[in-house]
Amino acid sequence: MRIDVLDERISTLDRDVTVRVFLPDGYENGKKRYPVLYINDGQDVFRDEQAFWGAESLRFEQYYKDFGKFLPEVILAAIESPEDHAVRTAQYSPFTKDFVVPEGKTFEPHIEGKGIPYLDWMTTDLKNKIDGLYRTLPDAEHTGICGYSTGGLNSVYAIVKYPQIFHRAIIMSAAVCIWMDKLEEILKEASYSHIKKLYLDTGTNEFGRMTTKEEFLAGAETVRRYFVKGGLGDDILKYTIYQDAIHSQREWRMRFPDALRWVFHEF
Repeated sequence: MRIDVLDERISTLDRDVTVRVFLPDGYENGKKRYPVLYINDGQDVFRDEQAFWGAESLRFEQYYKDFGKFLPEVILAAIESPEDHAVRTAQYSPFTKDFVVPEGKTFEPHIEGKGIPYLDWMTTDLKNKIDGLYRTLPDAEHTGICGYSTGGLNSVYAIVKYPQIFHRAIIMSAAVCIWMDKLEEILKEASYSHIKKLYLDTGTNEFGRMTTKEEFLAGAETVRRYFVKGGLGDDILKYTIYQDAIHSQREWRMRFPDALRWVFHEF
């Protein structure tokens, strides 16, 4: 196992970013090529001390040391989010929208979505660099995207709008409900035939800065219905509702390894 640290610049947003690239055991001793998973909120993937806001991480570095032999062999490109909540939300949101913010909520009344230029950078500049530096399987069949919360919204958008890049996705606790009017316009017109493997989940006790737990569940269920209507059967789509699960990295830490196994099961 090796984790490289790349200092990059998101050219489409004029913003610096850290990308941590995880290489599985055996990478340095052979010529094998590997699938790649691009992960939003990459600061949360490997170690607690790298996470923002005092959150725990997915602790994947330690998990891999303990149980790596039971995991698929995948390169992970973990892209740090902005540390400011509002800037992060804008970076991952593919839409621009005005909101009526209820009293007592700390949410932006207007979000100028930067999710499309962010994904344009990820799928060109960053992907070209990762494919150039490492022994990847660069085709869409072997490339996935992962995200939770608003990073999950970003991943839903990416898997349907970038079929030439992504055929696999891990979408945990996607914060989609407040964007559903705009997201449904995309999902209604989308083609889903390219999707090879997709993991989708939510908890029954999740809520966001503007979203109740009932709305979180409704949002996940709506997205699931579009995927099923688009032809994704149980052999492609794994959808799970976790009872009493809250919106936290601690929960996603327990779910991520199995999601990785589902999405890249043949590796």
